Order: sequence, then structure tokens, then C-alpha cells
Amino acid sequence: MYDSVNLADLELHENTIADGRVRAVGYELRPAKMRPSVWVFESGEQSTKHYQETQEELYHVLSGAFEMSFYDDEGAETETLMLESGDVVLVSPDEVRQLTCVEDGEVFIVGAPNAKDDGVVVD
Repeated sequence: MYDSVNLADLELHENTIADGRVRAVGYELRPAKMRPSVWVFESGEQSTKHYQETQEELYHVLSGAFEMSFYDDEGAETETLMLESGDVVLVSPDEVRQLTCVEDGEVFIVGAPNAKDDGVVVD
């Protein structure tokens, strides 16, 4: 069995917890074991600073340029990666991270396992 969708056919939804808009790939395809989405950002927009309770996340930059910053337990930035179209990063659940858009673009993000409301926002 399979299902497919074209990103151009998916509605772009505003997000209430972070900058950027979302193409809800997972909502459309309903996978059982992963949570895919495409985030669309304009330059200067950011995701929340967060970690996941159980999901590891795979980030694939489809277009644009981004900085992905990582933080220690005290909230100090420990490392920043520059990401461009084609780059892929896998992040463990407990790693605190934040994505900042440097050049308008889209990021395909897949969380697994498929756990609703798994993200924990860090102030």
C-alpha cells in the first residue's frame, strides 16, 4: 500500500507556536510511525527553542539557508550549523535546538515515532 501527495497541492497553514508556516504532509498522508511536515520560513523567522520528549527529528533543507543552534542545560548556545539546500541533519530527542531562517526557504522535517504534541518549548 502507498499514498502520495504533491507539496504544491497542500495548503499552507499558519503556526501558533513558532514563526513560519506549515504544509501538513503528515495530516494528509496519515503515516503511523513518523510525523512529516514542511516548514516554510521567511528570512529572520525562527522555530521555537525546543527539544522532543521521544521523537528524533530529521531536517532536510529543501531551499534557502538556515542556522541550526544547539544549547546546553543552562541555555547557553554550544554550536551553530549553517544549513543550505540539500543538507540533512538528524537530531536526538533530548537535544535543545532552534532553527533560524537566513534566506527564505523550506525545511522538510520528519519526527519519529509519530507522537502528537511531543515538543517541549524552552524559554
